[in-house]
Amino acid sequence: MASSPSSHKRTESVISSSSFSSLPPNIYFSSQHHIPNNHSGFQTAPSSPAPAPSSTSTTFSADVLLQSGPLTQVSSPLSSQTTKPFTPLPAVLDERDALPSHHLLKIKSFSKLSKLPIEKFSNDFEAGGYKWNFSIYPTGDKSKDGEDHISVYLEIAETSTLPTGWEVNAIFNFFVFDQIRDKYVGPQDAIVRRFHCMKKQWGIVKFIDLETFNNPYNGYLVNDTCSFGVEVFTVKTNSKAECLSLINSPITRKISLSFSNVSKPTSRIQSGLFPAGDYKWRVLFYANGCQLEGNKTNNIVSLFLVVDASTLAADTKLLVHYTFRMHDKRNGNYFERSDMGLFDSSPRGFREFMTQTKFKDIENGYVVGDTCHIDVELKVLGLVKVE
Repeated sequence: MASSPSSHKRTESVISSSSFSSLPPNIYFSSQHHIPNNHSGFQTAPSSPAPAPSSTSTTFSADVLLQSGPLTQVSSPLSSQTTKPFTPLPAVLDERDALPSHHLLKIKSFSKLSKLPIEKFSNDFEAGGYKWNFSIYPTGDKSKDGEDHISVYLEIAETSTLPTGWEVNAIFNFFVFDQIRDKYVGPQDAIVRRFHCMKKQWGIVKFIDLETFNNPYNGYLVNDTCSFGVEVFTVKTNSKAECLSLINSPITRKISLSFSNVSKPTSRIQSGLFPAGDYKWRVLFYANGCQLEGNKTNNIVSLFLVVDASTLAADTKLLVHYTFRMHDKRNGNYFERSDMGLFDSSPRGFREFMTQTKFKDIENGYVVGDTCHIDVELKVLGLVKVE
């Protein structure tokens, strides 16, 4: 999986007090011889320590919502187990000049909003080809111990139109606008979070405390006006899941092969098919070396092993340990090389198995009567299949 965040349009909303009415092909060559993330305010998998706050950063107390089960109403009552708050995590709110990429909500008469008989204000927007819901609790999400803070949440919306088993991975950030310094402030990170049918929503219960927010010298609430933003970058992936299954007590298969007329300028000599495990194999022998376009190499002898594609199931690769053993008929010795790797229908082996100088030297006995004798030993250790 290369995945790249997708870019999207940004929407802006303004709320006033009057608004609230409601890679032969492919040859493989062998070698020649839970600590919380304290930066964002979210509880995540183990990661590196959080960076130290910069001199311009502001530190607030933040908490994270980790709620199981379908989330359709933030304000719905939860069980006593899920309502137990997490210990607040120190979150560093970073400053930047750029506007939130996807949604900006300006609120006029914030004090009136906080006094209305509603727990939250929610607004929909689109990003990454999905619809999202941005919610703000002006006096905190009290069901998650968010009193005296502003709580913010992001929820994927209209999931009924998504396919069964849907899953959306996204990187998102929340912001509040500092009107005095002209900066957008918020806990920014690059952690990919997963939205699915059992986890439709992520958020920060204690995004910013109300005392800090209400102080006009901090620039968040000026003339009873404030702005909040959110950006969502969906992570597209074309990855596929594969599973390696190892074989119990794998059997080693040995076979002896003879290759004739090796002195002729033939580009390739191939053996007949032979069985090993539940598959059929053949050996490809290049007495003058396997030459690749744009990568010609002199003075080499090449050997490759390939599984017959008709005996290999689709989307399957074999984990194989194999050995090529070339016999020295004059001196009673042999030269061998071994490797282990995954086989699909492409050859795999040694492009530089031996030098031609060594191979053709009559004192070595690798070629006798223009014939070369090679043993192949292989063992299928396991299978890799697409799930």
